[in-house]
Amino acid sequence: MRHPAVATLALALLTAGCAAGGPHGGGPERSAWMFERLDADRDGRVTWAEAWGAAAARFDAADTDRSGGLTLAEFQAQTVPRPDGAPEPSARMVERRAERRARRFRALDANQDGQVTLAEMRPFAQARFRAMDANGDGAVTLDELPRRGPRPATAAPAQPR
Repeated sequence: MRHPAVATLALALLTAGCAAGGPHGGGPERSAWMFERLDADRDGRVTWAEAWGAAAARFDAADTDRSGGLTLAEFQAQTVPRPDGAPEPSARMVERRAERRARRFRALDANQDGQVTLAEMRPFAQARFRAMDANGDGAVTLDELPRRGPRPATAAPAQPR
């Protein structure tokens, strides 16, 4: 996923819970599009309650056997919503995504029982949310999301004399 910071708001470990449609590609437009879907009360801030609510909804949708835990297969089956017109990912990208998800799954499965529960996911999600909440006010705004992509040009380093 190109915007893991936004995904974190809805529990990055499952992927962002957004409906299909919206701007193509990455960048600030994509971040804003995804952020809007997490900001349930439309106040320009995503609170922990909003983020966790979206995460729990995604978890429930992924738990197809209604066991209360996600198997690796259920975890891997999560799809990343793509904006209308977005190209299909390459076979290599699909393979790399599956490898990353398998590593995340193993990291989350605290009791190593082959299932990841919401209780196992919550501490990771809370820590990542707190890390994104740059000003510590209990909510994340678009301005607090890490920027991705090209960095602004900076002055050349000073030459030694």
